[in-house]
Amino acid sequence: MVRTETRAAYREAILDAATRVFGRLGFQDAKMADIAAEAGVAAGTVYNYFKNKEEVFRSILQRTHELVYQRILVHQQLEDPLERMRASTREAFDFLEEHGALFLLYVSIGGGFDWAQKRVEQALMNENTARYLALSHATLRDAAARGQIRSDLSVEQLAVFLSGLTDATIFTWVRTGCQPGLRNQADPLIDFFLHGAKAP
Repeated sequence: MVRTETRAAYREAILDAATRVFGRLGFQDAKMADIAAEAGVAAGTVYNYFKNKEEVFRSILQRTHELVYQRILVHQQLEDPLERMRASTREAFDFLEEHGALFLLYVSIGGGFDWAQKRVEQALMNENTARYLALSHATLRDAAARGQIRSDLSVEQLAVFLSGLTDATIFTWVRTGCQPGLRNQADPLIDFFLHGAKAP
């Protein structure tokens, strides 16, 4: 048990160090030796946990997705589905603001992975997207059952519209350099989703 805990602690420390290195040097210029130096361990130690920097970065992304998911999951206890929707969006935007540099780095890598790595990366993205969508579907289904949102569209269609608004807001934020204020867009986004562009 102690050895397992120690190994997990080393792995987390390496991922923390790698996050700082990628943020400082960028993905392309960062080397495993840089990560090892930042973590205060021998380069061989890093290779005991990760075979290359692509695997390190993928692990950072997966850990980040899990953190976001757990933070959003907390708000699923809210009874009112509309407040649940608002709180989850605020939480996601808060997290992105806190980790904007990492998100920007992820977007900038684009085609940096080879074909095999992209397949693994896409599989991870699909898995995480499915988890977020399941929460969104549950909230929308609850809101529809309470008569809070229109029921002439399927939950799946509504989820697509909501995620489209969310994605557009996030990528506009990225294109403008991840300036502070993303979290302030959460409530206007949900208001627009619920009421559209029609004047009140």
